[in-house]
Amino acid sequence: MKLWIQLFLGGAFIVFSLLFFLYPAITVARIAMDSELRATGQCRLTHRWFTSAAGRFDSWATEYLDTAYASSVRHEDVAATEWPMFGAVFFLLTAETLYRQGKFDTVPARVRDASEKAARIVASPVTATWVKTKWGEDYLEQENVFYRMLLIMGLSSYERLTGNSQYRSLMSHQRKTLAQELEKAPFHLRDDYPGECYPSDVLWAVAAIQHAEELENVQPGELGQHLMAVLDGPVKAPEGLPAFQVDAESGSILQGARGCGNSGILVFAAELDPLIAQDWYRAHEANFWQVTGWAVGFREFARGALEDFMDVDSGPVLFGFGSVASVFGIGAAKSVGRVDHAAPLTMEAVACAWPTPFGFLIPGIMGKLAADSWSLGEVALLFSMTRPTIVSETVPFTGSAPLLVWVLLAIYAILGLLFIALEIRSCRRLIRRNKERRRLPKTISERE
Repeated sequence: MKLWIQLFLGGAFIVFSLLFFLYPAITVARIAMDSELRATGQCRLTHRWFTSAAGRFDSWATEYLDTAYASSVRHEDVAATEWPMFGAVFFLLTAETLYRQGKFDTVPARVRDASEKAARIVASPVTATWVKTKWGEDYLEQENVFYRMLLIMGLSSYERLTGNSQYRSLMSHQRKTLAQELEKAPFHLRDDYPGECYPSDVLWAVAAIQHAEELENVQPGELGQHLMAVLDGPVKAPEGLPAFQVDAESGSILQGARGCGNSGILVFAAELDPLIAQDWYRAHEANFWQVTGWAVGFREFARGALEDFMDVDSGPVLFGFGSVASVFGIGAAKSVGRVDHAAPLTMEAVACAWPTPFGFLIPGIMGKLAADSWSLGEVALLFSMTRPTIVSETVPFTGSAPLLVWVLLAIYAILGLLFIALEIRSCRRLIRRNKERRRLPKTISERE
């Protein structure tokens, strides 16, 4: 019995090594050699990863709604308040995009079920507990750009995906009132939170308004053109990109361009003006793109800048590379046809994420620690990896995968093979010793 227990534990450890080391190694190898990724900037496994993530998202969303988790979170906790709303919208946008791309013949049941939960999170007043604290009970009637933008974007995406118009009235009212408010505002800017205006969120809001107008067959106005003119003019930072934070009333720049803001704003900028978006991306590349002997990616601050810190917006910053800047840089690059950047960034993101049959471990751990969810981090990554290309001409990726990708592949493979070899060796020793013990009584009897 003791032998069988030891062999069972050894077999379990071998399975663990296969799932958490050899599987990642094989996955990273497939991504590094994926011809579709090199040509289009989107790997062929993305829709499978998303379908898998849908189950984890559904489980989290069910608990989030049933426990009214949002009502118990401190409004100063940025990750715990914003990530659930962000994540629900990212889930809906990604599901819609994959469906439009033809990756799903019909929306899988688990994706549809998760989409219903995501829409409930977006529309629920409980989710808005933290913005009610900041803006009061009329939080849907003035400014509050960040939250209202996500509400419009998420609910319009839900309706296009499912055909269900149950949230149309809420979405349509927000589309009209936010568009009117931004059109009348100085510089077409309004605050996300009192005294805090982030141009990237305002641009996303205008993109959300346009998505809703398309759904409702409303002729788009000139708000998009007016905003792009402001962002490419009065609130343009010295780096050639919109400032990260400004004063909405005066247009004064409070924080210059940052990598996370640049990549974020470029995810949707091409939908408003492809030519300006391409100019911004060239500036992003010139000032923030970093190439070392082992990795590529976007910096959080421009080369030569004195600032050197990280916060909840930037995510971890390692060796100058900004994690959020580089992850959202995938979507930014794809939107303007820069597959030569999107492909290696995707390879690095997948390799660093520790891919397993149960999802990406590193984004999962980060999401669990920040917002008590294993799914929100990987959903954000998949959202960026599936952004559509808006421009007609693209630059394919013809080079080799960054050295970091091969190093991580080797680490996964070597550790997996080493653990399996050691465990097989241990099991063989156990079997051999057991046989020796069984022969021992017979040998003693023969001597007698």
